[in-house]
Amino acid sequence: MGKTFNPEFTHRTNEDGTLHSYCSRCFATVADSASRADLDTAELAHKCDPRLLEMVDKYRQISRLRSVA
Repeated sequence: MGKTFNPEFTHRTNEDGTLHSYCSRCFATVADSASRADLDTAELAHKCDPRLLEMVDKYRQISRLRSVA
């Protein structure tokens, strides 16, 4: 099976060799797994929490204001 790429999710390898996936939109951890297939399944099932999206949006607005000042 070929390696899939979904820019909505970011991956890193943990010290123990497992894979960590988090959502690039809401920054929630989607899965920690030894299996790429398990990550793919968790990513397909992921739905961003609207409250997290709201907090991320507010943080980005504040960050833009600070960078302009």
